[in-house]
Amino acid sequence: MLVMEGIAAGLVGLLAPPRCFFCGAPLRSLYPLCPDCEEDLPRWAGPLCLVCGRGVEEGIDLCPDCAVEGRPYAAARTLGPYEAGLRRLIQALKYEGERALARPLGHLLAALITTKARRHEEAFVLNSEKDPFVTWCLSGSLSVVTCVPADPARLRARGYHAAELLARVVAQELGLPFGNLLRKRRSTPPQVGRPRGERLTALVGAFVARRPGQGKAVLLVDDVITTGATVAEACRALGEAGYGEVYVLACAQAGGA
Repeated sequence: MLVMEGIAAGLVGLLAPPRCFFCGAPLRSLYPLCPDCEEDLPRWAGPLCLVCGRGVEEGIDLCPDCAVEGRPYAAARTLGPYEAGLRRLIQALKYEGERALARPLGHLLAALITTKARRHEEAFVLNSEKDPFVTWCLSGSLSVVTCVPADPARLRARGYHAAELLARVVAQELGLPFGNLLRKRRSTPPQVGRPRGERLTALVGAFVARRPGQGKAVLLVDDVITTGATVAEACRALGEAGYGEVYVLACAQAGGA
């Protein structure tokens, strides 16, 4: 089946050569972004909060929120702010059926992580001399990659779940298994534009684990972190089911933590 799909993709490429999603430049592969447009995506520059991954001032380890409020996850990281080309990619993947965009976004997310042990045993280390990203050094401790579960009604309407597509790419590139560890018990109103308090209220008890965790460390993937209410509730559900440390990975950070 995979061979036939590859042949079909090749024939399509001959008839209609793939082009960059942004600039329309012809591409030599089915990877939907050219190197220049991928390089132009907004990225975090400067220091980040060691917990939630938001930008902070030089010399500061924690953002004001993380300094006074605990998080239900070990740490969270995103590629950059939810703006410009990164926002466009996420919207096209999530709302416009552009499933192929999960590949470059998932590839960039996986590049933030290494599962190889390094000199230190910290959960992550700064590689500021090489690039503005924070690369996690997880020392091979991750057991499984999962995603924030789909809303049942929206999954039926769209036919796919963007966060799952991203998580599967990340899992493949890291050589880790993917598992649908959570399910959403009920549909909730769209969270876009709602205040943090309303988001938290709407999501309380919305997620439940499908099976016990037995202490496994989890990498939880989502498309965008806005107020953080969604990933926080998902992490709490994993913790209640007996999973170990949860690390959160998303394409972009919008608004507050």
